[in-house]
Amino acid sequence: RCAELAKYFRDKLVENNLPFEIVSESLSNAVTPLHPITQSAFKIFLKMKDEYGMWVCPNGGDMASTIFRVGHIGALTKDDNTKLVDVFKDLQKRGLI
Repeated sequence: RCAELAKYFRDKLVENNLPFEIVSESLSNAVTPLHPITQSAFKIFLKMKDEYGMWVCPNGGDMASTIFRVGHIGALTKDDNTKLVDVFKDLQKRGLI
């Protein structure tokens, strides 16, 4: 199930031409690490949390501004991933990513 959700999410990123790089050579089915290429990862995390009530997993320390992670385990669904991609698309439309 996690593998299916991870693939679905990653495919949606590519389909929608979103400005993120997946930054792992050996991807886990549990999480997708993303590097935003147009904005600080932490600023995106804050926008999503504060304006959309949606959370991704931010990094801390030296990588706080470069990477955040999207989880695929637990009670998540394809619909949750679609909503997340819709938030990314809205942020892109608003010029925030």
